[in-house]
Amino acid sequence: MTKWSLKGRSLAAGVLVLVIFFPLVALVLEQAFSNSLSQSMEEQLRLQNLGLISEFEVIQGEIQMPEQLFNNSLNIPDSGTYALISMHKLPLWESDSTLNWSHIPELDRPDVGEEMFVSRQIDGIKFFQFSYTAEFEDRDFMFPVTFHILQERRLFDREVSAYRATLWQWLGLISLLLIALLVFSLYAALRPISQLVSQISDVEKGKCHRLSGTFPPELEHLKTSLNHLLDSELQQRQRYYNSLGDLAHNLKTPLALLKGNDQVMQVANQPVEQIDNIISRQLKRAVAGAGSGWQQKVALSDLLQQIISAMKKVYADKKLDIELLDDAQAELAADKTDLMELFGNLIDNACKAARRQVRISLQQNDKVLVLMIEDDGPGIHPEQRQQILNRGTRLDSYPGGQGLGMAIVTDLVNAYQGKLEIADSSLGGNLFRIRFSTDFTAITE
Repeated sequence: MTKWSLKGRSLAAGVLVLVIFFPLVALVLEQAFSNSLSQSMEEQLRLQNLGLISEFEVIQGEIQMPEQLFNNSLNIPDSGTYALISMHKLPLWESDSTLNWSHIPELDRPDVGEEMFVSRQIDGIKFFQFSYTAEFEDRDFMFPVTFHILQERRLFDREVSAYRATLWQWLGLISLLLIALLVFSLYAALRPISQLVSQISDVEKGKCHRLSGTFPPELEHLKTSLNHLLDSELQQRQRYYNSLGDLAHNLKTPLALLKGNDQVMQVANQPVEQIDNIISRQLKRAVAGAGSGWQQKVALSDLLQQIISAMKKVYADKKLDIELLDDAQAELAADKTDLMELFGNLIDNACKAARRQVRISLQQNDKVLVLMIEDDGPGIHPEQRQQILNRGTRLDSYPGGQGLGMAIVTDLVNAYQGKLEIADSSLGGNLFRIRFSTDFTAITE
C-alpha cells in the first residue's frame, strides 16, 4: 500500500466506499420493500377475513355459509387463497379451494377479539396466515369462533425477487457510473500534481532548469519554493566554483615563484609540483563544472573508453591487458569532469598496481549502477583497506603510488551519495566496487 500512487489510493478508497455503501443501501431498500409488501398483504387478508365473518351465520345451532363466497378465489380449488373456520381448534368449515388438501392443518388461534398475522409453512409450502377470533351467541350461549385466511407466499416471493433483481441491476449501473465519475474527478484533481512531477523529472534530467506553468494555489506555493531552492543551489554552487577558482588562481603565482626559485631545496620540488597539479585541476573544475547541480546524464561507456585509451599510452611499457565489460546503455547524472577524475584515479591506481591485467566491469539496473575495477597486482592488506577509505587519509607509502588520489575518490563518491568498497579480486589483486543509486538516494546496503 505504501507504494501506491495518490490516484490509486484515492480510487481504491472510493471503490471501497461503494462496495460497502451500495450493498447496505440494497439491503435497507429490499427490507423496506418487503415490509411494505407484507403490510399490504396483511391489510388484504384482514379485509378477506372480515368478508368471511360477514358471511358466517349460526342458525339454531348450525353453521350457515353460502355456497358461493363473495371472494371468488375461495371457490376455486388450489387457487392459493384458502379459508378455514374452527371452534376450540376443531374444524367447522373449509372453503372449496381446500378440496384437494389431504388433511386440514391445525392452526394457532388468537384470543377472543384479537387478530394474528404470521408466516408459516404447511407441507413444505409457505403461507401467510391471518386469523381473528370472534364470539357468537346461540340459544343464550356464547361461543368463540376463529376465522383463518391462508395465502400462499409464492406471488409475494416472486415480487420480492423481481424487485431485488431490478434493484441490484440499477445499483450496479449507478456504481459503474460513479466509478467512471470518480476516475474522471481524480484525473482532473491530480493532473496538476502529475504535471509538477513531470517538470521535476525534466529538471532532474537536465531538460530544463526551473519549474514553469500555472498551478492551483496549494501547488503554486510549492512550485515557487522549489524554484527558489533551485536558484539558491545554483547560486551556491556558482559561488563555490568562483571561490575555488579565485583561491587556486591566487595560489598559482606564489607557487610559480617557488618553482622558479633556485634557492628552494631539491626535496621540496616534488611537494610543490603536487600542489601545482592540484591547483591546476581545481582551476579546470571551476571552469568546467560551473552550473546547476541537477546534472545531465553522462554515457559511461564512452567515458571509460577514453580513460582506457589514455592509460594504455601512459603505461605502454607494461603492456597491460585492460578489459572492459560494460553495459553500453549505462549512464549517470553527474558532472563529466567529476566522473573523469573519479574513474581516472581508480583506473590509474589499478594500472600502477597491476602486473599484466586490469578488468573493468560496469552494470546498471533500474535503481543501482555498479562499477568494478580489478587488477592482478599485490593488493592492499585487509587491515589497510578501511584506512584508505577514510576521508583525507594519505597512504603515499602504498606501492605504486596509491594514496593521494584516494582522498579525491572518496570525496567524489560521497558527493554523489555512492558507496566504495574494497575486496579481493579473482585476478589476485584488489577489487574496487562503487555503487551509485540512479535516483540519488544513498545506498546503505
